[in-house]
Amino acid sequence: MRKPVAVVTIGQSPRTDLIPFVCHFFPEGTEIVERGVLDGRTETEMASLAPERGETVLVSRLRNGKSVIMAKEKIEPAIQTIIDELNRDTFAAILLACTGKFRPFASKIPVVCPDYLLCQAVKGLLEGGKIGLIVPLKEQAGSAEEKWKEAGFATAAEAASPYDFQESALIEAVKRLDQTDAKAIVLDCIGYTEEMKDLAKKHTAKPVILPRSLIFRLLAELL
Repeated sequence: MRKPVAVVTIGQSPRTDLIPFVCHFFPEGTEIVERGVLDGRTETEMASLAPERGETVLVSRLRNGKSVIMAKEKIEPAIQTIIDELNRDTFAAILLACTGKFRPFASKIPVVCPDYLLCQAVKGLLEGGKIGLIVPLKEQAGSAEEKWKEAGFATAAEAASPYDFQESALIEAVKRLDQTDAKAIVLDCIGYTEEMKDLAKKHTAKPVILPRSLIFRLLAELL
């Protein structure tokens, strides 16, 4: 019997903007179990997770489609708690649906962290050099650039949110990166969609890399 896959979002589940569009990468009949860091939290509780000075900014999606901003440092314990709960059952793997860089999590079940997987896959494709990054918020540019620097890449970063989405913002970000010497443009958030990638490709001659399709394709190799 095929084991299910657990997907942990740093926002709220279910991720109706994500799972229905990537589950086709998995073998037919694969069950996906979703958990969200913000599931069951009140607005006050969510507000308490907002970044303070010096904390790493992350953004995700609420069940109602709105975006929410939080500090990585404040949600890492909650992620570990969810992983602990998932370890009480049997899963083929646990995927953290966020491309931000996190510390290693304790788990007997394999935990797939997209930040490392994405960076190493792009490194294998491009062999280092310079890449263009599009992140949801300008406040995320610094942490994203540091993550890619560790993988051997110089970067140029622009911001355009996939959650509070505006076509014009993405187009302008892509056009600015198209004028740089970057080898490719990475839409550095799990929230960017195939349609957003297609829109970006219309405004650049550079390759455009979409994390959600890359990550879920690679995860399928464990199933």
